Amino acid sequence: MSLLTELRRRNVIRVALFYIVSAWLVVQVAETLLPIFDVPDGVLRAIVLILVLGFVPALVFAWAFELTPEGLKRDKDVERVDPVTKRQTARKLNLATLIAAVLAIGLLGADRMLSGGSDSRPSAAPGTTDLSIAVLPFVNMSAEPENAFFADGISEELLNILAGVDGLRVASRTSAFSFKGQTVPIPVIAETLGVRHVLEGSVRRQGDRVRITAQLIDAETDAHLWSDTYERELNDIFRVQETIATAITGELMSVLGGAAIEVDAPTEDLEAYQRFLRGRSMFYRRESLDDAIADLRWAVERDPMFAEAWAFLAATEYVQGSSGYPTELDRDDLSRRAVDSAERALALDPDIAIALAIKGNIATDGGPSSFKAGMELLERAAATETGDTSPQLWFAIRLLELGNADRALEVLTAAQARDPLVPINLGYLGVAETILGDRAAGARRALRTVELNGQLSYWALLVTVDAVRDGEFEEALALIESIQAARQRQDQLPDEQLHLDWLAESLTDAADTGTLRPLDDAQISALDPFLKLAFFVAQEDEEDAIAVAAERGGTHEALLFMLGWFPSTDSLREHPGFLRIAEESGPAGYWESNGYPLGCRPVDGADGRRLDCPETGP
Repeated sequence: MSLLTELRRRNVIRVALFYIVSAWLVVQVAETLLPIFDVPDGVLRAIVLILVLGFVPALVFAWAFELTPEGLKRDKDVERVDPVTKRQTARKLNLATLIAAVLAIGLLGADRMLSGGSDSRPSAAPGTTDLSIAVLPFVNMSAEPENAFFADGISEELLNILAGVDGLRVASRTSAFSFKGQTVPIPVIAETLGVRHVLEGSVRRQGDRVRITAQLIDAETDAHLWSDTYERELNDIFRVQETIATAITGELMSVLGGAAIEVDAPTEDLEAYQRFLRGRSMFYRRESLDDAIADLRWAVERDPMFAEAWAFLAATEYVQGSSGYPTELDRDDLSRRAVDSAERALALDPDIAIALAIKGNIATDGGPSSFKAGMELLERAAATETGDTSPQLWFAIRLLELGNADRALEVLTAAQARDPLVPINLGYLGVAETILGDRAAGARRALRTVELNGQLSYWALLVTVDAVRDGEFEEALALIESIQAARQRQDQLPDEQLHLDWLAESLTDAADTGTLRPLDDAQISALDPFLKLAFFVAQEDEEDAIAVAAERGGTHEALLFMLGWFPSTDSLREHPGFLRIAEESGPAGYWESNGYPLGCRPVDGADGRRLDCPETGP
């Protein structure tokens, strides 16, 4: 008797088919269910290995035993002449194999229908592209709440890695992280951010072990394209990030055309890396900046070659040194340290966008000798693809101060598309539109900033100034009343420092009389310098507005320049004091090299050297 005939007689071939089909079914079920229960990826690999190792023993068992109506018997004990027993066993195996095959094919078909198939993708939703993704903040599953910064950091690192993939548009960090802690459906998040795909996940850290679960979702179908769980030692964290990013780009292969992912560890010191993640997280939230500086300084002291830590140390020192955030540190010392930190970062990596932008800001703050070089650095930083739109924003703000609203509008529109939920991007976009003559659009943007953050819109105030200067008091009043209503909807209590009630009363009076009543001495003394400068400009009191800017310098000069390019403020930009401050702080030198805005040119007047802007002036 031939071997093949004997294999058929003993049903070994049927057992082999049944085993293969059943193993396929088991793997499919495990692959579908295990990620739901957050089971480590090693379990699935173990199941596959056990099934492979069990194949040969199953065949040996089929050779040696026979299934009979009386149960399992050794083959030699079954009468060879009994064809009924053999046919019964064969039918049972055929039926079992058929059932397993139907179940496996059905499960595979259901998975393909839910995921849209592996070889084709559904068409992109309107306004989005297949080449787009948002990385949501990963959920902290650790027992210690303070490890939330670590989960945020992993999300941010993945976002930055994907932002460097050619052809893939990545929603910026600030907008994506605005959904943290919210239960918003994935399709709604994707529509808000203008993306097709969403990456979400969780991080659980216990001692030196970390467990990361990630899943990629097609927002149009709400189907899971890919998911996996990684349990590793903490010192393998960068390889896990690389693996996740590679898996994502692999899933998007049909539209990306392939992308090589390689993650270079920014530091070999894991303690320095963790302190960096915490410091960077606080910087992004603009919370506890003194603590953020302490963490980032600790990181660079542990690893002086840690370029990213130097870059974000420079950014935090600069923001804390030049802003009004509470601090117990010396602001002048912080500003000096920011210069050194930025230089250290760029010496290690000349292309770090945040460090380039900080160095550019510092240079433009430095006056005529460094202003032009600062603008070049800001432009270079703004052109660098990152997960943070701050460099684009800072470059656009300088362009607005210089009167280059057309260029600023382009930069801000691109930044707003990547970061649609960031109030500051929207606010300055509204300022650019107002400067270019579309005050209605500027007002809508400004009001949206109030709806997003519930605070007084600095940008709405600028739009209001333009309306008041135009004599459109009812329009200005409507905007202020809209701001008040938006604050009330968000349970923001009236703040006397904002002077919204007084401003509304003043505009109501002006709508009847045609004139905005002047501020009295008590009101002037109570005003914040920013509001004081803005109100002086609104009242066409150019002398006092320029005096406030000259006295306060810095950001107040920036406000004066921005207000000076509105359609209604021609007398402000043509005042000798406006050009004088521009010459002392740097913009005038930049104009000499790159051209004056709005057809302006410097002329000698009776009151001194000033700008003459015939296209807009009287």
